[in-house]
Amino acid sequence: MTSFANKQQTRKKKRIYESLSYYLWLLPAIILILFFLVIPTFQTIYLSLHQEVTFSESEFKDHFLLDLKNVSGKEAGRNDLIQQIPGWKRAVDKNLTQYKIHLAPDDINADMTVKDTTELLIMNIHKLQQQEGGGQEYAGLKNYGDMLKDNTMLIAFKNNLIWLLLFTTLTVILGLLIATLADRVKWSTTAKTIIFLPMAISGAAAAVIWNFMYFKDVNTGTINAMIHGLINLFQSVNLIPQNHFEGIAFLGRPDLVNLALIFAAVWMQVGFCTVIFSAALRSVPLELIEMARIEGAGSIQTFFKIEIPVIRSTIILVITQMIMWVLKVFDIIYALTQGGPFNSSEVIANRIYMTAFNLNNFQYASAMAVILFIAVTPILFMNIRNLAYEESVRE
Repeated sequence: MTSFANKQQTRKKKRIYESLSYYLWLLPAIILILFFLVIPTFQTIYLSLHQEVTFSESEFKDHFLLDLKNVSGKEAGRNDLIQQIPGWKRAVDKNLTQYKIHLAPDDINADMTVKDTTELLIMNIHKLQQQEGGGQEYAGLKNYGDMLKDNTMLIAFKNNLIWLLLFTTLTVILGLLIATLADRVKWSTTAKTIIFLPMAISGAAAAVIWNFMYFKDVNTGTINAMIHGLINLFQSVNLIPQNHFEGIAFLGRPDLVNLALIFAAVWMQVGFCTVIFSAALRSVPLELIEMARIEGAGSIQTFFKIEIPVIRSTIILVITQMIMWVLKVFDIIYALTQGGPFNSSEVIANRIYMTAFNLNNFQYASAMAVILFIAVTPILFMNIRNLAYEESVRE
């Protein structure tokens, strides 16, 4: 019995050590997730439910002069000695109570003017606001409600929807088409390498390239130079009337800017889709394709009836990846247009940046970030579920 009990205790200790080693391996990842994801997420939600306390110094000065007039019965000048105004203590006490600040009895002396007293009160109000967290107050869902009344934010929502539909559709269809066609030629590896190259370029570098591509000057902008060349060719054979072409401002026209940006983004991301689809198509069992051909199926029928169903999970994976990318799109828009012209190319991510760092309204920007987080989360879970399904199929 003693030997059996010792064995049981040894096994129990071994299980404990295995569990501890397992959690110790996970500990660095847990710490990183906690400090760089969980805590910032809750801080962002907290900020989104608050608003900055606005305090106007000029309004306070006007109100303080009005309070002095009400208690003394006459106008008070900014250079008048404060203690020579009848009832000045009541005016000061009213503002101390209203703004919840405290002054020592000798802080306001006989040599101080109304201007000096006003500045002393303002200084203490600012000091109190800093002590209470930078002058924040609970606002509930006000920031979220303000988004529905913010015309620029509504434009950003609309543009994100346009990006979602056009960008995702184009990248997935073009990636699948290129992957299918490229695998049928001898130089497929070279072709896919060229198509994948834009993925190695940062968003800022891509923006510089496409800025030259979209430049209005027909001598500088690549696209306008090509259009200008075609127009000259057609005019030389009298197909179109003689007109001077001045170039199209692709990034300066509200009706064209979103299409121009989406096209540049598709150029950047279609290589990713092509490589993933190419790998998936290569994994389709040759036996299925050969059986379909024996049964008399053509290339198109084989593609839609055999290959597409087999790589369905990969298609879902690529779609979810593109949706997540497009919901967070920022760099190429900021570098090319910064949301212009006239906010016509604004998207949520760019609006968050502008609101937080240009307008210094971190509370409102946090509410936008929460909305973006809510939009991305279901797509993320869909992606995880799809990966889990793939793993179960492989097993």
